Amino acid sequence: MPAVIVIGAGIGGLSLALELHARGYACQVFEATSAVHAAGVGLNILPYASRVLHRLGLASELGKAAMLPRSSVYASSVGQILLSEPLGVASGAEFPQYSIHRAALLRILLNAVRQRLGADAVRFGHRLVRFEQDTREARAYFDCRDTAARGDMLVGCDGIHSAVCRQLHPVAAPLRFSGIVMWRGITKRFPLLDQQTMLRCGRIETGKLVAYPVRDPDTPDEIVANWVLELRDATAIAERHAVIEPTSVPDVFFSWKFDWLDVRSLILNATQVLRMPMTDRDPLPRWSDRRVTLLGDAAHPMYPVGSNGAGQAILDAAALAACIDGAGIIAGLRAYDALRSPKTAAIVTRDRAGGPDIVLEAIHTATHDAFTPVEETPALSQRLHSLLTSYRANET
Repeated sequence: MPAVIVIGAGIGGLSLALELHARGYACQVFEATSAVHAAGVGLNILPYASRVLHRLGLASELGKAAMLPRSSVYASSVGQILLSEPLGVASGAEFPQYSIHRAALLRILLNAVRQRLGADAVRFGHRLVRFEQDTREARAYFDCRDTAARGDMLVGCDGIHSAVCRQLHPVAAPLRFSGIVMWRGITKRFPLLDQQTMLRCGRIETGKLVAYPVRDPDTPDEIVANWVLELRDATAIAERHAVIEPTSVPDVFFSWKFDWLDVRSLILNATQVLRMPMTDRDPLPRWSDRRVTLLGDAAHPMYPVGSNGAGQAILDAAALAACIDGAGIIAGLRAYDALRSPKTAAIVTRDRAGGPDIVLEAIHTATHDAFTPVEETPALSQRLHSLLTSYRANET
């Protein structure tokens, strides 16, 4: 069977290793960092992606490490909840939605790769310098060794700043900064509603909050509050991720205090706050060139507004393994490109328009940041539900 070089041990790269192994392919994963990198804090795995992880035999581990949210609520800037939607199995989905710390998910995937492919299946401290390919093989060269890793195929799963993408597309469109800045944090001993709910509040232009509970990756019995604040800032620049003090979060958020949530306390009691630019990239003309292709954020970085980033990388991995298994390397990569590129491009475009934030904008338009009379909320909730249903229809 063909051997595959995987560049990057993130969610996409490790999922691909498991998919390839399940189909009998040899696989070696190379990661630039010295250990699993868990920046980004919490994430959601939607049912379309948890289906893939269950098929890979990871349901038990996910059940122990993740929360299973049952509902999602949308609130105005004055804290009035105007829409509540069921999530995961509560919505009738066959598979659950998981809210999980990124470090916990990476640990599950890495342990599975090592157990199934061998202890040395993932090699850390290998930063890709360049790759080569010819009619027989692909070769990867790293900064820590003189000899090349050789395989029948090379897959760039190396994230938003992908070295593989830069070599495949040296003049491709650069990352596109939205003008929106995010502040992400974890706060311990801070219950959120019923601890089974994901909440969105406010709007990008004047301040938005997303929060949901996750399990602490080191002590899974402890439930912590994962949150992200977002604000459009015309003066901001697209800096890389940076750890900041909670007091450096914009003042606008410290004035928020609702009957059911003290946002100031949520921020100031965080164990760590990350400042991150919200970026994506115009869809690439192609992902694949003969024996080399891209996957996940390396192929299609998208705004993290619809809980699609990790899930789409997982779908990429499943599709890539299936395509090459049915058609061989060269034809399989063409089929993978044709299958996945249009779908992810559509998500990038929709998320630029706000993704599920269209609900928050509709709330603002309808309420003008004032409380809505109780008798008017059912009709407004129905309109908001229709908007959200339209967005979700084409996710997979």
